[in-house]
Amino acid sequence: MTGLPMDGMAQARAEAHRRALGELCKHLESHGLRCRAVERIHLSMRGGPCHANLGPPEMDVYGDGRLIVVVTVVGSPQRGLWYLVKRPDGLPVRTSPAGDPVSAARDIAARWDGTSC
Repeated sequence: MTGLPMDGMAQARAEAHRRALGELCKHLESHGLRCRAVERIHLSMRGGPCHANLGPPEMDVYGDGRLIVVVTVVGSPQRGLWYLVKRPDGLPVRTSPAGDPVSAARDIAARWDGTSC
C-alpha cells in the first residue's frame, strides 16, 4: 500500500499486536487448530483521493474447517497487551494476558467443543 495515506492504528503498535497473535498461533496449532491472520483496512472513497484507515489486526481460528473464534489484541498502558477472544458472531467471551500465549492457547483449545468457544 505504498503511497496510500494510512490513519488509525499506529504501525508500530499494529506490528506488536501481529507479533502477539503470531505467538498465540504457534501454540494453537499444536492443539490441532488452524489460524489465519486478518488485516482490517477501511477505505474511504468519498470524493477526492482514496484514504485508508488501519484497524487492529485479528486472527481467525479454525477447528475442523469451521471458524470457532476470532482473536484480537487490546492494550492498556497499566496492564499491557491482552488477547480478546470473540465468538464468530463478534461477542467477546474472554481475555487472556498476551504475555502467556501458552495458557491462552490451552484455554481456547480446552473450551472448544467442536462448534464454538
